[in-house]
Amino acid sequence: MQQLPVMESVKDAIGYTMSNITLLVKASIFWVAIYTVLVGIFDFSGGDAYLQLIDDFFENAAPTNAEEQYAAFMLFIEQLSDMGALVNWVYLVMIVVGILAYYSIAIAWHRACLLDEVPPLVRLGKLEFKYFGYSILLAVVLYVIFVAIGAVIGVALAMLSTDASLAAIYPVIGMLTILLFLAFGRFTLVFPGIAVRDRRMSFRTSWAATQGNSWRILGGTILCILPALVISLIASLISAVSLPLVISLPIMMILQLLSGAFLLSFMSICYQFLVPSPDEGDLA
Repeated sequence: MQQLPVMESVKDAIGYTMSNITLLVKASIFWVAIYTVLVGIFDFSGGDAYLQLIDDFFENAAPTNAEEQYAAFMLFIEQLSDMGALVNWVYLVMIVVGILAYYSIAIAWHRACLLDEVPPLVRLGKLEFKYFGYSILLAVVLYVIFVAIGAVIGVALAMLSTDASLAAIYPVIGMLTILLFLAFGRFTLVFPGIAVRDRRMSFRTSWAATQGNSWRILGGTILCILPALVISLIASLISAVSLPLVISLPIMMILQLLSGAFLLSFMSICYQFLVPSPDEGDLA
């Protein structure tokens, strides 16, 4: 059982990302350009007012009864509809483009890290949709497990119906969350495996390959998030400045892609270190 060298892996992940910014630019420039055009249309169609409606809805969403929540939600939908079809459709397309951009760049970045492949100007095919499908499947499975275990714990604490038992639910939920993050880390090697067309990779293979490294992967992920937090702070400062949407939103997209690149690099390094090198025929 190999032990992942956490600090060295994190250092390599950050170093690789920062020294290969040009590759990241090449992998993302098409998507950023498309997104910028869409933001320009969105801004021209009343995007500022549209986003303000969304912010106001979530800021004013207070715990109320189901009937009042439903009424508030329907009013919110009506207000968005009154903004016009164009701004609604453009906003939806912006979200879709953002999702496609992430998965396209994720595949390109994994392949650059593991195969030294220069990213194409744009890539979108079966690999990207397989990567997307696996990520959705993993999210659903972990969510169902979280809800199921949480429901069992909630029922048990409710049956005890004491102040001490009710107070105990919060650390229990915290521990459950940590366990889910540990499980998530052990499944993530499937994603760089998908990117390089490794026929062997599955959630089961990823789980087996990461045995004994749950905390190491979680710790490395947290360390890779630190530079992402700095980038997020910069993005927050940009959003606080009154810049046109056509400037601020693309900049924020670029910063988010850079943040994600650190984690993608770390996932690739974990895959390279923990998974045995493929034999002839293992790669599609």
